[in-house]
Amino acid sequence: MISKVWFYLKLGYKLIKKEVVNREDYRGEYDKVSGTYHYWLKEMGRYTDNIIHSKYIEIDKELRILDFACGTGYITKALLNKSVKYKITSVDQSNKMLEKLLDMNDPRVTAIQSDGIEFLETTNEKYDVIFFGWALSYFDHNELLMLFNRILKPGGILAIITNVEGTLDKIESIFLKVMSEKQKEVIKPMDIKLNLPKGKKGLVKWCNKYRFKALEVEEGEAFFSFKEPEELLQWLNVTGAAAGTRKIFKNYDEVKPSIIEKIKKEKHKNGAYEINHKFAYGIFRKE
Repeated sequence: MISKVWFYLKLGYKLIKKEVVNREDYRGEYDKVSGTYHYWLKEMGRYTDNIIHSKYIEIDKELRILDFACGTGYITKALLNKSVKYKITSVDQSNKMLEKLLDMNDPRVTAIQSDGIEFLETTNEKYDVIFFGWALSYFDHNELLMLFNRILKPGGILAIITNVEGTLDKIESIFLKVMSEKQKEVIKPMDIKLNLPKGKKGLVKWCNKYRFKALEVEEGEAFFSFKEPEELLQWLNVTGAAAGTRKIFKNYDEVKPSIIEKIKKEKHKNGAYEINHKFAYGIFRKE
């Protein structure tokens, strides 16, 4: 008991001192999954389509669009097919992700490799629309939405889709238990409790604070089942859903059996191992 208390005190100290999994770690993680990210897009891209094809995103007008944290360019590519009048700036911190986007070599797209916050703080551009897909948990939402407000034109549109609280059920507790049991393997913690809103109501609340008025908001949940616990962990790794967790440990292969054992105990349901992605999406107008 004393050992666990001391362990959590050390974790708290490291979090306060920001000796944690950082943006550079996440960049490296997404460089690694750039070749397998299509597994995520294959299953979850159809939900992103709801913001891409919203009636509030005009087709016949020349729009300057920011695809923020664009990844391999799912949103950018869909927008190029939607209208020839769009000019898109696609920003991501992962070079490897951007390489997948640059394969299309379209003059309407300007791809920028940059830390997201640094880009928002330094750009002088103003945008008609900002698209932001699936990366909210990696940012301080207050800082991010304030910066979105700064670069979005009056009356401009913010289109966002994000995981919400309750996604990846029990995964946080699984990693915390492994960290507690394998304390010598822990080199730096991460804030596993994701920076996520409480459903669509939480998303609206966050956006309203920065003068973004909700025009359309929905929420949903997707479930994926696997025959073996190893397959569930592989899904988390190859899709980037658990990005950053490898960086917690000195030797990930050393703790991997413990993670699998915890998944086996805590994620078994109806003869399979299930993971959920709970999300919300919305279209907001800058007031």
